[in-house]
Amino acid sequence: MQKTDLLSKKINQSERIRWFKSGAKEGPVLVLFAGVHGNEPAGLKAIDAISEKMNSSTHPFNGTVYAVTGNKQALELGVRYLDTDLNRLWEIFNTSKETPFLNGINTPAEYSESLEIKKVVDAILEAHEESAREFIFADLHTTSSQSCAFILLNDTLENREIARKFPVPQVLGIEENIHGTLLSYINNLGHKALGFEAGAHEDQRSIERSEAFLWLLMHATGLYELGEAETEKLGEKLQAHPNVPKTYYEVRNHKYIEDPDFFEMISGFENFDTVKKGTPLAYEEGLLIRAPVSGRIFMPLYQKEGHDGFMIIREVPEYWLKISGYLRKSFLHKYLRYLPGVSVMNEQSYRVNRTIARFLVKEVFHLLGYRVTEKDEDTLVCHKR
Repeated sequence: MQKTDLLSKKINQSERIRWFKSGAKEGPVLVLFAGVHGNEPAGLKAIDAISEKMNSSTHPFNGTVYAVTGNKQALELGVRYLDTDLNRLWEIFNTSKETPFLNGINTPAEYSESLEIKKVVDAILEAHEESAREFIFADLHTTSSQSCAFILLNDTLENREIARKFPVPQVLGIEENIHGTLLSYINNLGHKALGFEAGAHEDQRSIERSEAFLWLLMHATGLYELGEAETEKLGEKLQAHPNVPKTYYEVRNHKYIEDPDFFEMISGFENFDTVKKGTPLAYEEGLLIRAPVSGRIFMPLYQKEGHDGFMIIREVPEYWLKISGYLRKSFLHKYLRYLPGVSVMNEQSYRVNRTIARFLVKEVFHLLGYRVTEKDEDTLVCHKR
């Protein structure tokens, strides 16, 4: 038996694989994650629904799809996580530094879950590395507030290319504010990866939107061709609210909370609601929190798990995206090291001294395709996506 066949057999016997479907070997490989948070069952229900329909279909299938179960222990209990958020752990696999989890003391249950998922991902990549046209990953989620469907993506041109095929709002560069996500790990491996947020956790429409997204994703990647009338009908299920432009957004403000037990979001906010600077949004340890900037509220926290209280986002002009697409393919990268306050960390990263480089630092590095994070009050780290 060939190495590829042995790997495929090993993958398909894994309890992490909910199901798989394979057609032409030279087609794309699509990997779907669902249930990374145990209180978000909509994605799993949608994945199982399309599996049943594909099994009864004789429609040609070009490529391979794997459906991977996320946090199995949390799913059994219906909670977001047991010890720590499975979707915040993945930075440990992108660093050579020793992680405290490796000593086996106080190891969170989610660390074992992440190791199993990583093992499956590695095996899929190895099994198809010589035959697959490309690898695409998608992670299905829902939110604790009412919401239209939207897409989260690390801002690479490859991710933009596939994300723009869906008629929903798209939030760029979320990895600058939410660290250690599974999708960031996948992107750092060099593959396309999208996060799909379908709506509220228990909303039936979240299941319907997730299923519509999956069919359209298989169509967009060339795995499963749909007719024009069918794609139009599925696209209608994803349509955002009339007052939410289906354009690109970026995060302007991120409220991180240390202890969700002492945080209370004021009721009534939905994703993409407009807010003005000064609007009362939440209470933390009894103190009122007002919107520090104007924009749209994003992912307000209405549960007692998680550390992201809310974000405020704003629209990104289309012309800005076109300019950035052009500049990222240009020769300007090699001149960044000569800008005031900029020093080279390695061939992919720069350090910026904010006491010297004070203006438009994030804007310039975003245009050229860099992720910008704060190392401390005076230092930014800019890493090539």
